[in-house]
Amino acid sequence: MDDKEVDDLDGEVREAIQEEIREEIADLEEYARRGEQPPHCRGYRFKVNGEPYETHQRVVTGREVLTLAGLVPPEKFTLRVKVAGQRPEKVDLDEKVDLRKPGIEKFKALPRDQTEG
Repeated sequence: MDDKEVDDLDGEVREAIQEEIREEIADLEEYARRGEQPPHCRGYRFKVNGEPYETHQRVVTGREVLTLAGLVPPEKFTLRVKVAGQRPEKVDLDEKVDLRKPGIEKFKALPRDQTEG
């Protein structure tokens, strides 16, 4: 196979991958309720303290979730993620959360106590 054939193949692979990315915004709570993994799509909707937010990133940090929700500075908050069938788990500020992970329902943020952190 010569370089041009490899380039053509790479282009076909890229197109196939792009076609798999849906144009919708996936509602994580809805997919968790149905017991399905969210698809690759152009965005993800999730709730923080009951309010809906959207991101175009598949992987976000705790800091990014808090900032998106207007909870700044994020160092003053503790973030937890609720996954279906599990107890809420703490998410550190620099910890990455893959929003395509099956079962992610929502996030809960609480102000840190003066003694925390």
